[in-house]
Amino acid sequence: MHKDQFLSILKENANDPKVIQGISNWCDRWCERCSKTESCTVYRTSFQLPSSTHNDFLKSLAMVVEASIDIMKDLFEKAEIDIEDFDIESECERINSLIRDNDGLVQAKQYEKQVDQWMKSLKAKAPLTMEIRFNDAMTSDSFETIIWYQHLFEAKLRSALFSQKEEEKSESKPHDSLGNAKLLLVSVERNINAWSYMYQKFPEDEDEILDILVCLQILGKKVEQMFPDARAFIRPGLDEPLQTEIPCTKTN
Repeated sequence: MHKDQFLSILKENANDPKVIQGISNWCDRWCERCSKTESCTVYRTSFQLPSSTHNDFLKSLAMVVEASIDIMKDLFEKAEIDIEDFDIESECERINSLIRDNDGLVQAKQYEKQVDQWMKSLKAKAPLTMEIRFNDAMTSDSFETIIWYQHLFEAKLRSALFSQKEEEKSESKPHDSLGNAKLLLVSVERNINAWSYMYQKFPEDEDEILDILVCLQILGKKVEQMFPDARAFIRPGLDEPLQTEIPCTKTN
């Protein structure tokens, strides 16, 4: 596929009335678990890209990057911004310096480490015992959820903080920051449910899993403190107007 073909498909999908504009802006990218893929421009476009081999994937990736640069250039021209004066690298470094020691990011990294430690402990368990446990569909589902989101929290929180700093600088209404924060809150809830089930299936790991649940709960509270309006934010095609609060984890 050539770049012009890709841009044509992208435009065609974007203009399709079945598409929900902005549905992919603040999603978890877990397309296999999503019921709204037919309404997503990103999924419908990427689905048509050649990716059966490693070389096909690399070529498709290079083409998407090239097309994205062209789109950005057009946007800059329409906004009458001189792209030569726009130093993205310096701006990213400036924002990085502001958020580097953010408490929420520290908490997200701590969660990643705790999950890694628990995963290592699983490998030490008897293979037959583990196989029997994971024959349970709920256990497998919870495990897949934990793996998928393990590194998402840090990445999405970083994106939310980046956007928040940009919105403050431009004095624009919070939008992208709240969308990413809302995704974080929903994802934290989903993982609290997954870990709560694992707590029942692995009673010998009670202390470790309780520590992980507490870490997740703290992360969720920090996100809410940094983005107090996030829970009310409605992501296109993904949210209902009302959301429940993050469930509390009871400890003895």
